[in-house]
Amino acid sequence: MRHLVSSFLMTLAIAVPASAQQLKRATITGLAKDSLNQPVVNAEVVARPGGRRTRSDSAGRFTITDLDGGNYTVSARKFGYNPVSWDIKLEKNGRTEVTLDLGNPLAGLDTVKVTATRECPPRTLDGFVCHKRNGGGMFLDYTDIDDKEPRYTADIFRDIKGFRVEARYSPRNGAPVYVPIVVTGTGCMISIVDGMEASGANPIPDVPQNISAMEIYFKKDSVPKEYIRYTNLRPCVVVAYWTIWARTSR
Repeated sequence: MRHLVSSFLMTLAIAVPASAQQLKRATITGLAKDSLNQPVVNAEVVARPGGRRTRSDSAGRFTITDLDGGNYTVSARKFGYNPVSWDIKLEKNGRTEVTLDLGNPLAGLDTVKVTATRECPPRTLDGFVCHKRNGGGMFLDYTDIDDKEPRYTADIFRDIKGFRVEARYSPRNGAPVYVPIVVTGTGCMISIVDGMEASGANPIPDVPQNISAMEIYFKKDSVPKEYIRYTNLRPCVVVAYWTIWARTSR
């Protein structure tokens, strides 16, 4: 009996590594770089579908593991660079290497000058950097947003004091839509997208991954000059969204 038990345990010991080998899944590795072939450090890299994400290291290298075989889109972005995506096909248990070129750093983002009049570029991403240097509000770039791991854009507001998130039924979608609600002051909110008031033609992004940065102003006297005209009739909280499609002052 002891011999039989020993033989059975030995069989298990041999079988486990073989089984683990069979469970090995696909991997994406790669390099995030700029147009001068310099590594882009701390770029966010996402593989979709599935939303598996990581960040590039000090050499611009990244690895995403534990993937199924199939078609994926690998995207990389870092504030101040152009976002880039690459489509690949992964073989089951395979390994694919990609190079993601984020181009030149967007002009102006590191050289925006703050003037005494607090004037900033009104409709380009440079405005976010300028407003942040002027201060007066809450500023979130894409890393701050991604750290919240939002599923919906409204999720970004869940831990921000002065807001709550509500689910509202949408006849158009036939499903709940989550929206941020202001619970301080007058209870109203003005939304600005890429420097212009949000509208049907200029909507707030539904997908948080399409937002590069945000500005939030709770007091009218802290609202930048570029947005103040939107608050003349309504002393509301101002939320400015900058999307991945926002222009820069090149």
